[in-house]
Amino acid sequence: MTGWLVYQQEEIQRNRFFIEQWMEAGKRRNADIHLVATEDIAFGVRDDLPFLLLEGEAAKPDFAVMRVQQPLLSLHLENMGVPVFNNSYVSRVCNDKRLTHSLLQGKVPMMDTAFVEAHAFQQPFAFPVVVKAAHSCGGRKVFLCHDEQAYRHALDICSPDSAVVQPLCDTPGKDVRVYVLGDTMVQTMMRFSNDGDFRSNLGQGGNAAPYELDEETLGHVKTIQSLFTFGLVGIDFIFHQGKLVFNEIEDAVGTRMLYIHTELNIVERYLDHILSAAAR
Repeated sequence: MTGWLVYQQEEIQRNRFFIEQWMEAGKRRNADIHLVATEDIAFGVRDDLPFLLLEGEAAKPDFAVMRVQQPLLSLHLENMGVPVFNNSYVSRVCNDKRLTHSLLQGKVPMMDTAFVEAHAFQQPFAFPVVVKAAHSCGGRKVFLCHDEQAYRHALDICSPDSAVVQPLCDTPGKDVRVYVLGDTMVQTMMRFSNDGDFRSNLGQGGNAAPYELDEETLGHVKTIQSLFTFGLVGIDFIFHQGKLVFNEIEDAVGTRMLYIHTELNIVERYLDHILSAAAR
């Protein structure tokens, strides 16, 4: 089978380790994995049929692993009969924090959350608040604001993206990520800041360790799973008032801490899942 591992060009160098894991796993599984940049793809409709070009030539992989926020491209591949991981619905909903919180409200506990358009400066909660660009990931474009000046500046940086705004949880600087592969919870990790940063992402200098999830939060994960068909995602929770509350779902989820702190070869497990699903 031939599979595409799809990235934006600017993200390839930063993700070299992960990409190499895919290439090595593909060799072990006799799967031909091609690294593909979105900038080299053209797609659309011609003669009432979907078309797909890679570097100007007609192309169609047996499956695609999307490491980009491009739900339209994912949907186009699906319309051509290509299995896509994660699928276009996961890409559309989970890469927009507003849609994610709207879907899950009333189903799992979460922080109070306001959906704020760029330059709509009416502050919905008392300070301090956390401002996140609606399509941000990896702890980027996430800001802790203690006053209106910082709040307006954060929205300016998020612009033209919309934002979600939340009160700061009472235990900042640590969170829990549940890795879900298909319908299986494969690993849970607690991430924590080493330098007092309210963000715990490894990409922002945090650390991590395996973590055992409580039964109540396990139930919340299962509720979330029931609403999606996942390939591989990270479901993140933060600590507030002595409990774990939902934070976000990472679509193109980072896996570096699994290779550092566990023996799990998540890429090999993911590729096995994909090959099994694509062969059906």
